[in-house]
Amino acid sequence: MFTAFHTVEVSLPKPPSLNEYYAGKHWTSRKKKTDAAREAVCVLLKEQQPPQMEVELYKIYLRSNGRTDIDNRIIAVKTLNDAMEKDLGWIPSDNPSVFKGLNIVQDDSLGKDEYLATITFYGNR
Repeated sequence: MFTAFHTVEVSLPKPPSLNEYYAGKHWTSRKKKTDAAREAVCVLLKEQQPPQMEVELYKIYLRSNGRTDIDNRIIAVKTLNDAMEKDLGWIPSDNPSVFKGLNIVQDDSLGKDEYLATITFYGNR
């Protein structure tokens, strides 16, 4: 099926909480936080080796150690996806035909507010 896969592990900055987005703040406030987070993720991803293939699908495994509810950590994944697609061109899309899996877990062995994402890309060389 696929002739190649590539894995990237990146430590992400603590994202804004999903609750902040629901708090009714003006959209410009949310956009500033989102843009800053995405820019920081881009810097971190550029330090990694990008996939050397046409990515046909990918999966993300996010481990984090935080006080927020696990579902509030989805902003980290959204920021990561947007950076990989819109800023770096690593993935063609984050729609369900390409983004095939997500696992977010609490990992108490990580430092406080540490977010560690493992992205596995699959494709053909």
